[in-house]
Amino acid sequence: MKIDIREVTDTSCKLIVEGVNPYFVNALRRTLLSEVPKLAIDKVTFYDNTSALFDEILAHRISMLPVPTDPSTLNLKGQVDAEGKPTYVVRYTLTKEGPCTVYSGDLESEDKKFSIVDPKIPVVDLLAGQRLILEAEAILGDGTQHAKWQVCSAAGYKYYPTVAVDNRKIKPEQAKEAVARTPAGILGVEGGKLVVLQPEEVNRADEASKICGDGFVVNYDDRKFIFRFETDGSLKAEDALMKALDLLKERFGKFQDAVADL
Repeated sequence: MKIDIREVTDTSCKLIVEGVNPYFVNALRRTLLSEVPKLAIDKVTFYDNTSALFDEILAHRISMLPVPTDPSTLNLKGQVDAEGKPTYVVRYTLTKEGPCTVYSGDLESEDKKFSIVDPKIPVVDLLAGQRLILEAEAILGDGTQHAKWQVCSAAGYKYYPTVAVDNRKIKPEQAKEAVARTPAGILGVEGGKLVVLQPEEVNRADEASKICGDGFVVNYDDRKFIFRFETDGSLKAEDALMKALDLLKERFGKFQDAVADL
C-alpha cells in the first residue's frame, strides 16, 4: 500500500491511495467520520436563560460548536475517575445580556487554546433585558456516540481515472467542442490537438467521451483511489488522518492475532 498526500491544509486533505481494495479506503473513510476522538461540549448548566429559546435547544446548539483538541490527549477518551466522571474536562463560562447576538466566541475558557475554533457562529439573539448565563463542560468522545464528536464533516473517494487520447480520431472542431463542454481547466487544445490538463479530474469530462468517441476513452484503476476529507477545525486534517490510520492498524493487528490463535 502507498499513500501520497497531494494537498493538505488545517481543515482539508487530498490523498492518493494506491495498491489497496475499495474496502480499505471505505474503512478509512468510516474511521475518519466516526472513530477519531475529539472534544465536544457534553454538559451545559444554565443559571439564567430568558432568551426566546429553551435550554435544550441552546444546549444542542452549543454542543455542536467545534472545540479545538490537542492530538496528544486523544488516548484519554473514556478515562474516568473513581466517581465515574471523565478525567479530562475543559470548562467554559458565558454571561451575556441583550440587546445582542450571542456568538460562539462568547464562550470563555480559562485556557485561550480552547477558544471555539470559529468565534463567529451565532447561537441566539438576545433582546433588551434578556440574559444568558451558563457553564459548559467539554469531554472527549467519538462519532459513534453522537455527531457532535464527529471530526470530519465530509469524506469521500473515487477510483483513479485514466484516459487514452487518440487525436488521429478527433477532428479539431470536436476537440474545441469537447473543451467547451467540459468543466474549465480539465481539457485544452494545443496545436489543434486535444490534451488533458488535469488527469485526476478527467472523469468529469463525460461530454468529451460522447463527442470524441473512440478518440477519448476514460477508464478507472480499481487499485488506486483519490481520497478527500474535511474536518470541522477541531483537529488538523493531518492529525485526524494519522489517528485514523493508527486506529486501523490497531484493529487489523487484533484481527491478525485472533486469526493466528485459531
